[in-house]
Amino acid sequence: MNVYLSIMVTILVITQIVRVTQNHISLFRQAKKIDEQLAWFNENDITMHDFEAQREVTEMLHQWLQKEIGDGKK
Repeated sequence: MNVYLSIMVTILVITQIVRVTQNHISLFRQAKKIDEQLAWFNENDITMHDFEAQREVTEMLHQWLQKEIGDGKK
């Protein structure tokens, strides 16, 4: 019985080590991508005007799609 419990505990510990390692690798990759995206923002001069223009275009597209879908249903 002690051998069985020892084996099971060992397997559980190894499983947890593998999970922690996988999480670490995943977080490392995510941090690397975030750093790359932040570097892109720093290299390109992004202003509030750019965000406002994007909002306006999105709103115009939304209104146009509503009009098109509304016309298609009639």
